[in-house]
Amino acid sequence: MGRLALPPSADFGDLSHAVEVLYGRRLRFKEIGGAALHATTGIVFDAPTFTGIMVAAEDSEYYSLLSRVHELGHLIIRSAPDDWFSPELPRPKQPQQQSRLFLRLCPRNSTESTDADTVQEEVLVEELARALMRRLRAFESSAEEDHFA
Repeated sequence: MGRLALPPSADFGDLSHAVEVLYGRRLRFKEIGGAALHATTGIVFDAPTFTGIMVAAEDSEYYSLLSRVHELGHLIIRSAPDDWFSPELPRPKQPQQQSRLFLRLCPRNSTESTDADTVQEEVLVEELARALMRRLRAFESSAEEDHFA
């Protein structure tokens, strides 16, 4: 967490800026209405001049924030320097190693889940998102943290 260089009283804007610096591209967020994302928290895509993160407009403000933080977690894991990882906590491998964005949709609780590295990334991102939400002091109660865990 310290490697992101967030200020002591960081907010989502500070986190977003830190990820922009790490990822090397401008980030833009958009809520999309009527999208049946189901169990997918959001969609990340690279446009010519920015990287977009879309989340469902129908979600509550709180869940929308959690979804945005979750998607930022993917960008952190894909963009972090190698020395942020270790043999005990390796960077998850992806089917297309040259792409920082490619992730086969595979929720960790899916019965079709056979790609251990994709599942490992989701587990790691979920842990990172919870830690970032705590760092942003965004969890409103421990019951909410338990619910989203």
